[in-house]
Formats: sequence, C-alpha cells, structure tokens
Amino acid sequence: MKKIALSVVIASTVALAACGGAATNNAATTDANAMTNAVNSMEQSASDMQNQGAALANEVNGAAAQMQDAANSVAANTAAAANTAAAH
Repeated sequence: MKKIALSVVIASTVALAACGGAATNNAATTDANAMTNAVNSMEQSASDMQNQGAALANEVNGAAAQMQDAANSVAANTAAAANTAAAH
C-alpha cells in the first residue's frame, strides 16, 4: 500500500512539474531531492542496523564459546575428582 501511495505522489509530482511553470518545476525538484535524501537516510539506517546485528551476533558467539570452555573445564575437573576418589 505504501509503495502504491509513493508511486502516486511521485507521478503526481512529475505531472505537476510538466504542466507548471518554473516555480512548480523548482518545487518538484526540491520534492524529488527530499525523497532521494529520505531514501538515502533509510538505506544508511538499514546498513547501520545490519552492522549492529552482526556485532551482536559476534558478541553472542563469543559468549557461547566462553560458556563451552567453562563447561569443558567443569567436565575435566569432575573427571579428575572422580579419578582421584577412585584411586583412594
């Protein structure tokens, strides 16, 4: 629905620019530039969010690796304690 509305806005802006004088053409150019700037801002925001998501994934993976190391250490210590107890 939003894409259709944007298409209507763009089409009507272009139509007005074609029919109008210099002032209308300037307004249409200004509107087009504003829309381009808005799209560029949204694309940059999306890129920033992707980068933040990747950084978060890296942090989670690092934490998971630390948890696995801790679990391995507990398992090794448990096995060593069991062996020590069995030796006595």
